[in-house]
Amino acid sequence: MKTVTIEKPGKTVAALASGAALVTVLIGAMLSQRGPEPHSTPVLETTRARLQDGRTLDVQTREVTLAQWQACHAAGFCTLSLAPYRTDAEYPATGLSYPDAMEFLRWVNQSGKAHWRLPTAAEWYEIAREVLPETPDPIFTDPSLTWASAYLAEASRTGRALRPSGSFSRTAPGIEDLDGNVWEWTQDCYAGANDQGKTTDIDRCPAFVMGGEHEAVMSYLVRDPARGGCAVGAPPAHLGMRLVTEAG
Repeated sequence: MKTVTIEKPGKTVAALASGAALVTVLIGAMLSQRGPEPHSTPVLETTRARLQDGRTLDVQTREVTLAQWQACHAAGFCTLSLAPYRTDAEYPATGLSYPDAMEFLRWVNQSGKAHWRLPTAAEWYEIAREVLPETPDPIFTDPSLTWASAYLAEASRTGRALRPSGSFSRTAPGIEDLDGNVWEWTQDCYAGANDQGKTTDIDRCPAFVMGGEHEAVMSYLVRDPARGGCAVGAPPAHLGMRLVTEAG
């Protein structure tokens, strides 16, 4: 029996081991240091969009897909598993909360090749303006209509059935599905009407503005709007995400 010194981040561990026992100790030390796998981040297909203020963004052509989300889960970065339920076509990843979106961002940004982020609400609506309805449906704007009865009794013009990626409109630059029935998280915090939609501490934000057919504000932990309701406005059909990065 002999003493084996094992280097670990921040400390040195001394252990008695011999033969097979030594192998077990070494493997255990290696596994204890492993976190989520840092490789296999996806190549995100983007389309370049120029904003009115002169900035240029590379925008995901489609929403984050189910396959991309499952790859994040398999790599150990995304906690939620969205078990594939369709194999004949690619679908957007839905049922995502704001913390879920942050996990995916940490995964795609860990390579350091680009800094991906959620768009601001202003960026999202500027990019989507050409494909959104000019006049919102009264069901989403009339305060006399309660969201619960409206949501259960009526469907929006897109319906609530999830469709494959690429099923909706395409902007002139080539960005797809902005007018679909998946509402997308933005980075804009909404802390209440008295705060005029802004807060100084994003880490304590209770709700975020969603980009979609009609603007909505969703509590940050909600994954299913039909169950969780909406902080402000009528609830979306599905919750997903689309990333942007500053064009290089």
